[in-house]
Amino acid sequence: MRKLVIAVLVMLGIAGCSNSPRMGQSVAYLKTEQVYNPNATQENMGLVPEGSGERAQTAIEGYNKGASENIAIGSGFSN
Repeated sequence: MRKLVIAVLVMLGIAGCSNSPRMGQSVAYLKTEQVYNPNATQENMGLVPEGSGERAQTAIEGYNKGASENIAIGSGFSN
C-alpha cells in the first residue's frame, strides 16, 4: 500500500511539471497582431526629414530651462 501511495505521488509530481505544447502561443499571437507593419522602420528609411536640428535644439533648451524652475506640487485635492 505504501508503494502505491508513493507511486501515485511521484506520478502527480511528474504530471504537474509537464508543459502544455501550446504554452506561449497566445502571447506570440498578440504580439504579431499589435504590430501593423513589422518592416516599417526599414521601409521608411528614405522618409526621415532632413534638417540641421535647430527646431529640436530649441525644444530641448526650452525643456531644460523649464525644468530648473521650482514647481510647487500640491496634494491633488482642492480645498
